[in-house]
Amino acid sequence: MFFLVYVSAAVTWFSTRDLEGLLARSRARNAVAGITGLLLYKDGNFMQVIEGDEAAVRALATRIAGDLRHHGMVT
Repeated sequence: MFFLVYVSAAVTWFSTRDLEGLLARSRARNAVAGITGLLLYKDGNFMQVIEGDEAAVRALATRIAGDLRHHGMVT
């Protein structure tokens, strides 16, 4: 199993509803890809661990890096 951890800052504040929507969509996609992990959000900052097959995790990390809802991604 391969894992990757990153931190980033949200461009705008995420409400509880925003986070619930993000999690619902992410969980569905990640289940298909065999990816698990943990997402933390506090005061406009994200920290996430994603784990699974290395190719799938790296592909997801690339997609996450291009997401305009956050910036300053550091792995």
